[in-house]
Amino acid sequence: MNKHRVILGWLYFAIALLIAVVVVFALKNYFGNAGTPQSGLIIRSALIVAALFAGAGLSLLVDSRFSTWICLPFSALILFSFPIGTLLGGYYFWYYWKYLYKRSNDASN
Repeated sequence: MNKHRVILGWLYFAIALLIAVVVVFALKNYFGNAGTPQSGLIIRSALIVAALFAGAGLSLLVDSRFSTWICLPFSALILFSFPIGTLLGGYYFWYYWKYLYKRSNDASN
């Protein structure tokens, strides 16, 4: 299970980077150099979301006690981003249920 946690941590980092790069370059290309205040707000919001995903990935990589609960809402939100988000969200839910099952079996023994 440790291997899957590390893989998920790096995938969360990859999603954060993908969000940041795609949104910044797409908006820069769409609005050009004369951006509007709304475009700046969109870019800042996207970078905040990317930073939150990077934080969730970091919590998985350092094996934080609360990483399973930090990543749970992010996985639920990213399920709607077909196909990459659906795969990542499904992979995290699979890992989460295996983690809970393993933890409940360890507690009962």
